[in-house]
Amino acid sequence: MKLASVWRLAALLSAAHVLTPAVAADYPQHPISLVVGYGAGGGTDVCNRTLAMDVAKHVGQPLVIENRPGAGSSLSVSYIIRQRPDGYSIASLSTGGLLNQVLTPSLKYDVTTDLTPIALVAQYQVGLLVRADSPHKSFADLVAASKRKRGLSYSTAGIGTPQHLTSERLAQEIGTQWTHVPYKSGPEAITALMRGDVEFMAQTAEWVPYVRDGRLRLLAVYTEDRMKGFDAPTLKELGHDLVAPSILGIAGPKNMEPAVVTQLQNAFRLATQTPAFENCADQFGLKVDYRDAKAFGAYLDDTLTTWRPLLEKFAVKE
Repeated sequence: MKLASVWRLAALLSAAHVLTPAVAADYPQHPISLVVGYGAGGGTDVCNRTLAMDVAKHVGQPLVIENRPGAGSSLSVSYIIRQRPDGYSIASLSTGGLLNQVLTPSLKYDVTTDLTPIALVAQYQVGLLVRADSPHKSFADLVAASKRKRGLSYSTAGIGTPQHLTSERLAQEIGTQWTHVPYKSGPEAITALMRGDVEFMAQTAEWVPYVRDGRLRLLAVYTEDRMKGFDAPTLKELGHDLVAPSILGIAGPKNMEPAVVTQLQNAFRLATQTPAFENCADQFGLKVDYRDAKAFGAYLDDTLTTWRPLLEKFAVKE
């Protein structure tokens, strides 16, 4: 190769090296779409909107919420993996979106390889509840009733949800069987319990206002520690080494520019520290838990590894 050609090649490579950070520095130049896999008005939607308002201040462009509900948020994951990895299409990633890839093999995606983790922002908190007029005053009462009468019915927001999977493991440990009655959403599962269609419920903390106003009684929580503001024991305190898998994070298509990921993760970190987000988390029973992109990716891997054996038991047979 002639010397002049070598110099031209070196110049081009140098220019490419300089351009990459420049592109990241100019990001974003127009609004960012934040896809939420649940309908408007629920805790996931409302708290993502709260985050989006503050993130917009830090990145200098609006975050526009795009609701794509369905299949336990799997539809939103299937959508986001097909978008360009330019940072203008990101998604709220919840537990269902991760677990459903094992429960429903036809989805044909793998969160751990088809997405770019950006940040974990919070964890859902699951509780086991009965109506205020239930004869079960404590978790021990429910256990005793379960042993006297197998098949007590309970509601959740769907098959394969963290609350369903943890409840099935709990029933196995207790040595009984419960009848699972799945619904399409948390509010529907709550309504079923309020009507008396089921005897108890295992559900993420959309039930908080019902416990606070005395209509429901919280018997236990499926969290690592007791829920702030509530006196119910954890399953661990009750002798069962179980904690429900729980994820509420932000991710984008695979192969996103690292500098863009860093910019977004830092903006979400600041947004999780605001009183507005903390108030939203308290309203919907979320636990604020920020983790950066690397830690979030490791958390996804660990959750999938831990729960895969039970997930495969409930997987759709094709």
